[in-house]
Amino acid sequence: MKNKDTMRTYPAIYQDKRGTENVIITSDGSNMLFTLRGIDFEGPDFEMLGAEEIDDAKFDYEMFQDGSGDVTNFNLIITISIQLFNADTKNTFAENLVAHIEVGETTTIDGLDSELTSLLLTTSFGEFKVEKKLEWMEDALIALQDQLPKNSYLKTCLSCKYSNYHPVGNGMFGGLCCFKNHKAELRQMKNKHDLMNLWTEERVKNESLFFVQETFDCPEHQLPTKDDWYYKSWTKLI
Repeated sequence: MKNKDTMRTYPAIYQDKRGTENVIITSDGSNMLFTLRGIDFEGPDFEMLGAEEIDDAKFDYEMFQDGSGDVTNFNLIITISIQLFNADTKNTFAENLVAHIEVGETTTIDGLDSELTSLLLTTSFGEFKVEKKLEWMEDALIALQDQLPKNSYLKTCLSCKYSNYHPVGNGMFGGLCCFKNHKAELRQMKNKHDLMNLWTEERVKNESLFFVQETFDCPEHQLPTKDDWYYKSWTKLI
């Protein structure tokens, strides 16, 4: 796991046909892990939480040919501490984001195995909600940002000038790639062709490029300006 010095813990409520339980999800910014009903799960996305041990009496699984499986047919309410930035005072502060997530047979968006059903951001200056069912955390966070006061910015990996999605596509959560180790190359990037030239298997293998969660943050975070090119839908510039 990456960013071991910045491990975060998120309380969550897990529910499936076998019951409802409290769980603590640990994140290093790239992967999530938790233990539930005596089984350890780990993965980058809520529909990609895999376990080495398969116990059909305890969970439903999306099974693969190699015998492994990802847990499915559940809903999750997770509370994530995220950073906000006040452009007037230059202060950064943490607030709680509560996300409701459905995985498996309860999803209602055609063709999807997971969906966000709502987000609630509670701040010292009010509550902000997104109650539309959405395919991507990206869209949900942008919908939240659109509701915030003009001087307030979500200060997370999604809003960072050093992150990009892959032009081929991405999942609901955790498919954002961090390019902070290649700042000089990013300054020269102008289009998708430049992005693909930088996004190589070798850089991913040696972890100079790595995937991050949209809600995470690090000390190198920088909000984008009009001079920055990036591949995502974020439009709130500093």
